[in-house]
Amino acid sequence: MNTVVSFIVCLGILIFVHELGHFLFAKLFKVRVLKFSLGFGPKIFSKIVGETEYQLSALPLGGYVKMFGENPDEHEGAASDKEASFAHKKVWQRFMIVFAGPAFNLMFSLVLFFFVFFFMGLPDSRDTTKIGEVTVDSPAATAGILAGDTILTINGHAT
Repeated sequence: MNTVVSFIVCLGILIFVHELGHFLFAKLFKVRVLKFSLGFGPKIFSKIVGETEYQLSALPLGGYVKMFGENPDEHEGAASDKEASFAHKKVWQRFMIVFAGPAFNLMFSLVLFFFVFFFMGLPDSRDTTKIGEVTVDSPAATAGILAGDTILTINGHAT
């Protein structure tokens, strides 16, 4: 059960970072964001702030950012609607909005690795043949190998 919960939490973080990339770039280019959802299916919780509905749904295996003008069937009225429409943005702006999700995931992984290495340090190079542990009743224990022994040769070849 712990593994399933850990998987869902890690996946939720990755989904949030991905969708946050789309959301922030849509806002940067003044596209009206109708919904920011983590998960699919039935709504568990939602809150409307400004023109955006922030939503948490029951199935935590995805998410989405719904933008105005993303669907060609949406009716557009005033000129202000056209300015806030995803479909009426320049191609490079639409590209940046779509590309921002994967880019944020890549940047998140780099930041995460930076902090791991900053706080934990680089792993020590342990290029050795020193025995760390011998399990009881294992072939190594039967052969008389002990923890701390160093293997010098294997079948007559130096290690």
